[in-house]
Amino acid sequence: MRVGRGVGLVVALALSACRERAPAAPVDAGPPVTASAGELIPCDSLLPADLRELSLPGFSVKEERACANCGPLCTFRSDAEPGTTVSLAYNCTPRAPSADVRELLAPTLNAGGVEVPALGRAAARRTPIPGMLQVVAWDDDTPCTLVVTWMGNGPERAVDLMRTALLALTASSLAAARAQDAGVPPPSTEDAGVPPPATEDAGTP
Repeated sequence: MRVGRGVGLVVALALSACRERAPAAPVDAGPPVTASAGELIPCDSLLPADLRELSLPGFSVKEERACANCGPLCTFRSDAEPGTTVSLAYNCTPRAPSADVRELLAPTLNAGGVEVPALGRAAARRTPIPGMLQVVAWDDDTPCTLVVTWMGNGPERAVDLMRTALLALTASSLAAARAQDAGVPPPSTEDAGVPPPATEDAGTP
């Protein structure tokens, strides 16, 4: 479908620009909290069904990947809005913690975009072609860059969808952090009310 290919191309170009502009992270920066090469978030987790029904009621999702370690390209379509195609993609290449917000925004602003306040660490929107709105945002809690591309009816909904996606990404990061916390050693047997095992000097026959 020509529209779908056009959206995918624009998303790919946007993510490529983000990768080129993002400074490399220091060696000791550690892996990202989530969405690393081994922990790619699928579309159904990046935008769960309950949130999708609020942001994109009646839309179904299709997941595509350009490579094994690439983040997914989530494409949403609805039979009720056949002329509308929505894409959500992310890239989690680590960046230096000192990366300046203006540097992150520069590629989009230089391409005619405008800043979107109070959306993630930084965000901007632009209209690559008539009838298409693209929103790029950098998450506060992870090294992830998200791109929402909306072509068709109600393109302003792209901003609300981005806000929802960022909240879902934060929730996913918190869940990953809890899973890491769950890996700490269990409480002592005394705390659990279980008698400690006998030692060699316990005098057992």
